[in-house]
Amino acid sequence: MVTWFDPKDRSKPVIDPRRQIESKYPDMDIPVLPPKAVVFCLGRGLPVLKEHYPCFPIMEKLPGFITHSEVLGIEGNPNICFLHGGYAAPQIACTIETLYVLGVKEVCLVGLCGGFDERLSVGDIVLPEKVWSEEGTSLHYLEAPGFAEVRPAGSLAEFSSFFQGKGYQVWREATVTTDAVYRQTFQKEQFWREKGCVAVDMEASALVNLCNLRGIKNTVILMVSDRHPIREEDSGWSWGGADFAELTRKFILDSIDLAIDSYWRKENG
Repeated sequence: MVTWFDPKDRSKPVIDPRRQIESKYPDMDIPVLPPKAVVFCLGRGLPVLKEHYPCFPIMEKLPGFITHSEVLGIEGNPNICFLHGGYAAPQIACTIETLYVLGVKEVCLVGLCGGFDERLSVGDIVLPEKVWSEEGTSLHYLEAPGFAEVRPAGSLAEFSSFFQGKGYQVWREATVTTDAVYRQTFQKEQFWREKGCVAVDMEASALVNLCNLRGIKNTVILMVSDRHPIREEDSGWSWGGADFAELTRKFILDSIDLAIDSYWRKENG
């Protein structure tokens, strides 16, 4: 196996997240964000938030190398912020490195996934306890990423009960992250099933690995957006469904409700 990470490499990064932020705030103190961040990895996250909640801007743009999302707060909830984390492992890694410098101590990823287990349906919630890494970003931070273990600030059992109470089918099964969408072959997805995974996304393992390395608590909340055919003779892949837009809106709102619920008001530890 090719290893890109050298544990003996103590040299500094050429492009450093702190210096990137400092370049945006010359002669000023680096701003500090609320300790908890909800990071949307789906396009409608912030628009739905702004439509349904009294929001205020914390940052016009997240400083950093790739992602430059606005950062929003909700009135009456000073300990939490919301932003778009970007798409795929490189973008979410830049986001997490930036949030770390800005003082965030707890991250919740809210995103979508493709289900390749016959039990899953579009609209189901997956709360993985671990995420198999098949994206390249983690290979620059770890010698053998393997499974990234989710380390939430709260209880996944409580999170599961929360979503079940909202009417969802919830799965606490492993997932996988890839950055090669068109190489999700039938053989590959069978390998993932044998690993115990039920769904695939493009950000979670990189986010979890980076958070764990930086000491940031992390939770992954994914909604199944599409079901993959299991056998080659099955009907082909298709996205969402007739009511998918409403499913997504409800998922986003329920995830926000969870984020500002009592589980997320607790201080770390």
